[in-house]
Amino acid sequence: MLESLKASDLDAARSKIQEMMEKARNDREKGSVMAAAGILASMSKGKDGTVQTWEAQKVARAAQAIRRSQMADDWDRGYAETLSSYARLLSSKE
Repeated sequence: MLESLKASDLDAARSKIQEMMEKARNDREKGSVMAAAGILASMSKGKDGTVQTWEAQKVARAAQAIRRSQMADDWDRGYAETLSSYARLLSSKE
């Protein structure tokens, strides 16, 4: 799913996200899928299928802020894990 997003293959990402939404069994998995869906939504609105303003460091900082929150639950942790994974993929692309 994240590899498709990294490659800006929005159709493949959309179908993988839909498939994962149907298979998500717990809050952590649901949070993870929602993070990917948010990235996809941003990319769909971006120029030529890319997110110009998403830099690996900014994504990683957002994930760290979620993890540090005392209010974070399993859904938040899943969301943060996906953001961290995406940040690593972006870093490897540069």
